[in-house]
Amino acid sequence: MKLKLGDRVFIAGHWNFPNDCTGTISKPPKSSVEHMPDQKLWSGIKRTVKRKKGSIVFYWVKFDTPQTDTDGDGPYSEGEIEAEYIKLIS
Repeated sequence: MKLKLGDRVFIAGHWNFPNDCTGTISKPPKSSVEHMPDQKLWSGIKRTVKRKKGSIVFYWVKFDTPQTDTDGDGPYSEGEIEAEYIKLIS
């Protein structure tokens, strides 16, 4: 699935953000990308990380409601989410 800037999405709870939520696909803030060791992998709204068994695609999402991660950190108003947990809201 290819998502576009501004797409409305549903995010299924998963290992990093345990609660289902909704949000909007957006570009990551420069301040967030600058602190990532693999910042060159970002291309607009997504980044692709190559692994031995394929690639993992991440999208940047602005949450409608701030989210807490599985460690209890947060709340976060936005973050990167693996594509497999994102569904387009039509």
